[in-house]
Amino acid sequence: MYHMKHSFTRKAIFTVLAASILMFSCKTEKKSTDTTTNVKDTITTASGLKYFYITKGEGKKVEPGAKVRAMLSLKVNDSVIWTSYKAKDSAFTYIADRGGVIKGYNEMAMLMREGDDVAAFLPGSIAYGEEGSGDVIPPNAILEYNQFKITYVSEPRLVLSDSLFTALKAGNLKKMKAIYKQATATKDSILYHGGMSQLNGLWRKLSRASLFEEAYDAFTFLNKDLNDSNFQFYIIRSLENQSKFKEALAKVDVILKGKLTANQKEYYIKYKVELTKKLEKK
Repeated sequence: MYHMKHSFTRKAIFTVLAASILMFSCKTEKKSTDTTTNVKDTITTASGLKYFYITKGEGKKVEPGAKVRAMLSLKVNDSVIWTSYKAKDSAFTYIADRGGVIKGYNEMAMLMREGDDVAAFLPGSIAYGEEGSGDVIPPNAILEYNQFKITYVSEPRLVLSDSLFTALKAGNLKKMKAIYKQATATKDSILYHGGMSQLNGLWRKLSRASLFEEAYDAFTFLNKDLNDSNFQFYIIRSLENQSKFKEALAKVDVILKGKLTANQKEYYIKYKVELTKKLEKK
């Protein structure tokens, strides 16, 4: 599950995964002009991506809107910084060509099919560029996936978070509710990539677009259906970003009266202090 921006304590391995894969929303813009596909032959695309096949698969081709699962081993400066081959149930899953990953990762995946295993080298220009990523990825670093294996490719489907976001961006809360019902409670649910990850993804899209009034309305509606702790946090953050600190504090007080882990309680106590200071300055 995606954790909130003001997150609770995370496991180190998840932090490395997030730093090494999940970052910028972007799509593949250039495709390979090299048709050579023999195993061990290095292929270079127009963007500077270099890769060669370790094993060639015969499964489904990755297409936009397909759910893709991959086993990965990532190296930076000859040091392995993360590998899914040693962590249980840590295969990385994303929706192809729908954002949420760095540009080079998406470009590589879009050139593959189920069963393919490649070694890939991503220059900084299609990875994390001049900024790098925290202490894990240096500026302009080349990312080396010494193993990049596609283990599953689904049929393409609609992305629920995209559909809900489009409706909310147009100011149509009623349509957003209708789409949610269609995607979760009718036979048309098979047309969508759904689940909690999609709804958490909706928050990220709304937050990046600074659509906090829409986020408040959407997650108030969704929380009535699902009663999720992340959604409660999104509601509070939406109020905070609208400078409605008094209303946000009232909701924090309600949460503090509920059942929380020690880390959650500590977080919300600190958050309450921050909101109180903002209210006093208003």
